[in-house]
Amino acid sequence: MSDIYSNAVDSFRIGVEHFLKAPGYTSRKHAILTIFHAIELFLKEQLHRTNPILIYKSIDTKINDDSLTVGIREALVRLENLGQGLPPEPRAIIERIQKKRNRIEHHRYDHQAEDEEIISESLQFIFFFVDGVLKKKLERDVPPEMLRQIQGLIYDRQDLYWIAGHRLDQWLADTWPNWNDEESDMPGDFEGTIDCPICHQTYLVVDHHTTPFCFYCNTSVDAQQCDSCGCTHLSSEKCLRC
Repeated sequence: MSDIYSNAVDSFRIGVEHFLKAPGYTSRKHAILTIFHAIELFLKEQLHRTNPILIYKSIDTKINDDSLTVGIREALVRLENLGQGLPPEPRAIIERIQKKRNRIEHHRYDHQAEDEEIISESLQFIFFFVDGVLKKKLERDVPPEMLRQIQGLIYDRQDLYWIAGHRLDQWLADTWPNWNDEESDMPGDFEGTIDCPICHQTYLVVDHHTTPFCFYCNTSVDAQQCDSCGCTHLSSEKCLRC
């Protein structure tokens, strides 16, 4: 894990902590500042992966620890020039939270009802970018309980079903690259999904080589199937049916 990614995750975690507090001037102001900072760093992480020098403003001069790095607008342009640009909707989300952040940084914070939506959609973007572009799992650095709580707040139920299905399909394609979804619904070696004991949705995958993972919760779940009745329960608890 790079220092940039670690820094981004730290800002994300702090931003989420502020967002989970009761809505108010201080909690929302600091949520906007830290979540915007996290977005900026996650974009820089993608540039750094492509070539570490791309995070710097001037790549034609000698680089040292004090060299200035790109801002979010420059990062977006460089990703675009690399063929890794973002679609219009995510760019619009970034522009909205950037406008709020700039006003806080350079003038004052006008606490408004729309801030809840701006923060929520910015967190949705982070989940999308970390999962889909950086191919990382935030649960490795952020408590799974916090991730489940924040996802429950920023997505509605229908969105969570769609996202869970998309994550599962992507995992299946990555795990079985030769699988053709037009020829079969699932890969032949895939045992299928089972009920998750936390969210109670059928998106839990039990792989005997890794920790069970729920694509609805988007976190690992310490779960097992009961030898007697076959239902799923947390490993730390007894089966409720038996």
